[in-house]
Amino acid sequence: MASIIQFSNVTYSYPRTDTPAIRDISFEVEKGEFVAMIGPTGAGKSTLCYCFNGAVPQLFSGEMSGTVDVAGCSTFEKEIPVLAQHVGLVVQNARTQLFNVSVLQEVGFGCENLGMPREVIRDRVRQALEFVGLTGFEDREPGALSGGQQQRVAIACVLAMDPDILVLDEPTSELDPIGSEQVMEVIARLNHELGKTIFLVTHDMEFVAKYARRVFVLSDHQLIKVGTPEEIFSDQALLEQARIRPPQICTVAMKLREMGYLITSIPLTMEEAVPLFTGLSHG
Repeated sequence: MASIIQFSNVTYSYPRTDTPAIRDISFEVEKGEFVAMIGPTGAGKSTLCYCFNGAVPQLFSGEMSGTVDVAGCSTFEKEIPVLAQHVGLVVQNARTQLFNVSVLQEVGFGCENLGMPREVIRDRVRQALEFVGLTGFEDREPGALSGGQQQRVAIACVLAMDPDILVLDEPTSELDPIGSEQVMEVIARLNHELGKTIFLVTHDMEFVAKYARRVFVLSDHQLIKVGTPEEIFSDQALLEQARIRPPQICTVAMKLREMGYLITSIPLTMEEAVPLFTGLSHG
């Protein structure tokens, strides 16, 4: 399958700084893939997200080298409004993205900026709100919604523009468990039902284990490993190096292995763990 995202030797430093925020980053993501990026706070994950839509370096300026191509567009050559048709970015605090007086106006705002006909905008807003489970919220004020609902409005805003790629920077970090699950279920449906390419940055390793096809580990501003969730969460040395807490079920399995129990593989979910832990024998 063809790559829809290509980073080649990307290094970027913010203005008036000596240390790069990201250094020599190279990777590719296939169309329709669900990728998660993890790493400690300050590693450069948010900076990397802003590279997808051209905000880095077009809005932030600074020094940048390497190339970034998304959906066949160079983020150096194409303007941000053009890139927005291919990449939707959702940040961790949806409140910073919502400024209209109603959900209807909020979700239609991006489409209006792209000059779409009114009837097209109406259909896209309706479909986007239906998909994220907010039909009937059209006249509600975004600021009066719950955190989870606001995050789903933010997703609907980019979904209405029908981008190929959705980049989500810590979309559940400020939500309670119920709101987090609702948002992640919407993101998973975008991937499975609509074929959207998902690039998720998160500190919630349970979500990474459950949804991601591949995991990128960023540490000290560099990409230090790419692998499946199984490969990443069974590498204790890597987890310690990148200061990453694995899913709780992985921690339990590794502790049992240290105690001498015959754990043949590290489970990622409770569903995987039950048959593996049933009838455990001590080595």
